[in-house]
Amino acid sequence: MIHLAMAALTAAVISGVATAAVLRQLQQRGVAQSVRDDGPASHLEKANTPTMGGLAIIFTIIVVALLCGHALGIIGPRAYLVTAVTIAYALVGLLDDLAKTTSGKPTGWLARYKILAELLLAVLFVAGVIYVARSSGASPSHGHPSTQWHSNLLWLWAPFGVFVVVGGANAVNLTDGLDGLAAGLTAICAMALAAILHLAGDNEMALMAVVVAGAAAGFLWLNAHPAQIFMGDVGSLGLGTALAAIAVTGRIEWLFGLTAAVFVWEALSVIIQVVWFKRTGGKRIFRMAPFHHHLELSGWAEPTVVVRLWLIGAACALLAIIIATGGLR
Repeated sequence: MIHLAMAALTAAVISGVATAAVLRQLQQRGVAQSVRDDGPASHLEKANTPTMGGLAIIFTIIVVALLCGHALGIIGPRAYLVTAVTIAYALVGLLDDLAKTTSGKPTGWLARYKILAELLLAVLFVAGVIYVARSSGASPSHGHPSTQWHSNLLWLWAPFGVFVVVGGANAVNLTDGLDGLAAGLTAICAMALAAILHLAGDNEMALMAVVVAGAAAGFLWLNAHPAQIFMGDVGSLGLGTALAAIAVTGRIEWLFGLTAAVFVWEALSVIIQVVWFKRTGGKRIFRMAPFHHHLELSGWAEPTVVVRLWLIGAACALLAIIIATGGLR
């Protein structure tokens, strides 16, 4: 356990330093956030804040996970798969960020192109997970029955795995709208996943989770309100994918849904708003979606929204750990 804690601390320090370095480069190049004019009016002042800080987060995850994994002797094909799909989704986000910053508009790729790319990458990832599972005797995990793989069910499970990866990536992306919100929730969620996986004996995925937690926490140093830097889609898509990929590989998808409950609700609030708007000819359930904007427009200050959603996320994460602990007995 001490090794995992050291890995998390290392990731946090490296992420903080890397974020400061990326911030300087972005400021020199004048790379700034484009803010939607249909969002809360208070967000217009964020227009000149540097974006794409997620590059520092993804860099940290890659370096610390690989170095610590090799040093501890607990890295293998599953960790490489998680790292690869995280990088791939981060690249999709980076291309989207570049499209926004070069055009000066708050919209990048068309949504259908992004989703197609994400679906393809998720299918390749899940196929890789299945291949690794079969190659290792259909039980790649480390002691806990819930992580065992049954060959006759693998391809029935595959669509669900794809849904979790794509959904997780986009849920974090939608949540990334307030200073520190997505980074803080990611750190909380990742630490909960690490605890659950460690209890299950899956230290390879637990290591990946603590590194993600540390990288997100380190980024918070400059991303906390008032944010000096935003993570951009390169960060939010990369982090969301990392969380989901760890959960899928460690076979704790349902517990991931609970640890990521705030992310899930943020995504659902958008879906509900869009469906209701279309079905009722323009009526809205929320003042604005995602849900954190609804809270802002209801009179909550931005830091208040962030901290309270962190608290809800922490409560859900703790509940998931309690459930997992009971299931392991």
